[in-house]
Amino acid sequence: MFVAPKLAGNQALRVLLKLGRFHVNISADNDGAEEITLFRLRDSAPPTDTSRCFDEMVDDATSKARYRFTIQQLRILAIKLQLPHDGIITSAGDRVGRVEALAMVCRRLSEASKLLTVASEFGRSTAAYSRIVSATHKDILYFHEFLIKTRIEDYCTTIHAAGSPIQSCWGFIDGTKQYISRPSAREKSNIPNENLQRSVFNGHPRRHCFNWQSIQAPDGIIVS
Repeated sequence: MFVAPKLAGNQALRVLLKLGRFHVNISADNDGAEEITLFRLRDSAPPTDTSRCFDEMVDDATSKARYRFTIQQLRILAIKLQLPHDGIITSAGDRVGRVEALAMVCRRLSEASKLLTVASEFGRSTAAYSRIVSATHKDILYFHEFLIKTRIEDYCTTIHAAGSPIQSCWGFIDGTKQYISRPSAREKSNIPNENLQRSVFNGHPRRHCFNWQSIQAPDGIIVS
């Protein structure tokens, strides 16, 4: 059974005009038992709740629950990540301050939620929210794009010179335990009798450490 692709309203109109130009006659069968569906129009976008917006005066507890950071921490993080001082501007012309843009990214990554749910919290459409998050995420990942590309080329050259037949290898999977200092208890914790030492203690080396499969570059830098 043929299933027509979803079309926007203007796309469907263009197809109808072309059909009319070539005088194509489309009808059901003689018995009328079968209906021919030409188009499956896209569902209309849900309305945007413009009454809600990003609130920089929100208390620290609520901010941490939403974004994993306080508003002050988001301001510092936006500076450290070198996000544009005049804010994020998408290709569609969406403009948003860098603190709000970073909050939108953190909110999107904090939990698995529908796009409509998180977009409504900032008073934006799902399309605008998606564009802003993508643009901000790109700025975070590639704010040192030239340096990263140069380093990767050096890594590939070094590994190939050491005897590797592959010229595009720039790192290796490494599961070495990364030892850390013994963590102390947090001053303000909502968890009674919180034991941070237990959460990072490894019984094999009997030390506190982080243990995951990372990608390590030839110079020892942990990339991920």
